[in-house]
Amino acid sequence: MVLPIWQLCRASIRLAACSAALAAPAAAQRVTDNAATNAEDAFGSSIGNERVGLYSGSDVRGFSPVTANNIRLEGLYFDRPAAFTDRLVQGNVVRVGLTAQNYLFPAPTGIVDYRIRPAGNDFVLSTMLGLNSWGGGRLELDAQIPIVKDQLSLVAGAAGFVDELAPGNQSFFGSYALAARWRPAPGVEVIPFWSRIDLYNREAAPLYTPGGAFLPPPVQRRHFPGPEWADQRNTVLHYGILTKARLTPEWQLAAGLFRSTSDSATNYAQNFTDMRADATAIRRITADPRQTLAGTSGELRLSRTFIDGPRRHTLHAALRGRDRASLYGGGASFSYDRAPVEAVLTGARPDFVFGPQISERVRQAIAGIAYDGRWPGVGSLSLGMQHTWYRKRVDRPGVPLARTDDEAWLPNVTVAAEMTGRLALYGSFTRGLEETGLAPDSAANRTEALPAIMTSQVDAGLRWNAPGGINMVAGLFEVRKPYFAADEANVFRELGNVRHRGIELSAAGPVVPGLTIVAGAVLMQPRVTGPAVALGRVGKRPLGQPSRLLTLAAQYAIAGIEGLALTLNVTNRGTRAADTRNLVELPARSILDAGFRWRFDLGASPALLRVQLLNLTNAYDWALVGSGSYQVNAPRQLTMFLTVDF
Repeated sequence: MVLPIWQLCRASIRLAACSAALAAPAAAQRVTDNAATNAEDAFGSSIGNERVGLYSGSDVRGFSPVTANNIRLEGLYFDRPAAFTDRLVQGNVVRVGLTAQNYLFPAPTGIVDYRIRPAGNDFVLSTMLGLNSWGGGRLELDAQIPIVKDQLSLVAGAAGFVDELAPGNQSFFGSYALAARWRPAPGVEVIPFWSRIDLYNREAAPLYTPGGAFLPPPVQRRHFPGPEWADQRNTVLHYGILTKARLTPEWQLAAGLFRSTSDSATNYAQNFTDMRADATAIRRITADPRQTLAGTSGELRLSRTFIDGPRRHTLHAALRGRDRASLYGGGASFSYDRAPVEAVLTGARPDFVFGPQISERVRQAIAGIAYDGRWPGVGSLSLGMQHTWYRKRVDRPGVPLARTDDEAWLPNVTVAAEMTGRLALYGSFTRGLEETGLAPDSAANRTEALPAIMTSQVDAGLRWNAPGGINMVAGLFEVRKPYFAADEANVFRELGNVRHRGIELSAAGPVVPGLTIVAGAVLMQPRVTGPAVALGRVGKRPLGQPSRLLTLAAQYAIAGIEGLALTLNVTNRGTRAADTRNLVELPARSILDAGFRWRFDLGASPALLRVQLLNLTNAYDWALVGSGSYQVNAPRQLTMFLTVDF
């Protein structure tokens, strides 16, 4: 890995030297990215490769908005089978609880709203060089290019990554994006975009599945036991167009049409099964034929605003839809004799004989109307009703075509009352029809697409804008869903119902001059109910859900040293049930990251150096990937990112 890292270094140094010599002072594009100081609360936000807060796209109140298909791009409905590249999106915000107040058509599992990179009248070229102590590295180039002042500008980006991962495996990424911001008339903006991610040679990370009700014995991190040939090759494309237009002072239009594809030419899973206390196991490698996901989605929304003295009323009518086709399954497995899990497998690739694949088609249409009323100094009220038509067809070889046809009414209501200029109360109720994703690699039915489910959420709380600028939120919530986990035959399926009930706390903003914090806590009582629980086949604690989650991101600007700030990030998770029957428990763990940010000028160009020591104490933990199946967590790692805006 030395050669690629030095190639990245040389390319970045040459670009910096050349551009610094030619460039005039530039408007900052990425140097000002700062997730902690920009966060309004601790519920989760990201900008670039920085993230703070309790929640993310994969975990909101114990559930995943991404898996539930609750994705928005610039506020518009998007069916996305794979992740966006940072070359296209600048960051995201998690919309849940207070942050979902007055947000059109909220969802029980929360919504992740992504923002496309901005572009204006200044030419800016941003470069970021990243290196880490494991031998990985990246070079990112992002440009905003003005074409016609105040009317047309472009966003373009390209990046190359060498990823070194916690189990010792590696991968190579390339990502690219191009978008335009066209303003053909006052109040009208049109954004066409295209992006691509290429993943090369990502070796199959080992999963560890003990042969009994116990945690695996510790294994060496950053040690890859092979084989080198078990590589993943994947290509992801996102493209489309969206527009927002103020037709008149009262009428607004928003529309988007999007296409996304994910094509896995090769895919492998590696599981050390029946692992014993002596750290020996039976290695099983599963290979898949080509797997594809492709979806078309979009939204058309028309809004009408009425002004009634100090009150503002807006009516919305929206049509949303998606059409997703999937091809999966057909994998074949090969098992090796029992051996130490750290022994490196160097043999040739077996001859995998693939089976027939499963074809799936999902079509969904959603029609909704909503009302949003705001009265400054008094409060706000949002009401919505959606009707969804859901159709799913699954074609499994040798069996009749499976059909699912559902219709549902999905209401939502949110209310907020401003008690004083600093104190507000809020509450909401939401129902949704959400996806449940794919069965995990550890399951007997791995990669199988799971059915859509009905979900609901109720929450309430208060917000206090304290003197000095810090924002505080305290709330109660309850989310209910069907519960999916592995049964006695290791088939991932519905086993009952789950309820996540808890308290969430947030504080964000300046505490004292120079010190900014983003602090959050979730104290939760997750519970599973149903006949399987009563019979003792399923435990009452849902898989992998902690009863406690604490997070703190702090930045302290050093007095007398312009641009220098110390950073600290702490995350604490409580104990978690590690198997479906609750026979094994993962202990509580705290992870600490510490470092600094230095904002300075490189010639005429603004620059930012970020250095972090991740997992400062080198805490050992297991990441749960399925009932009784684990991956190692990341050991201590030193990272460095140098960003320059030319």
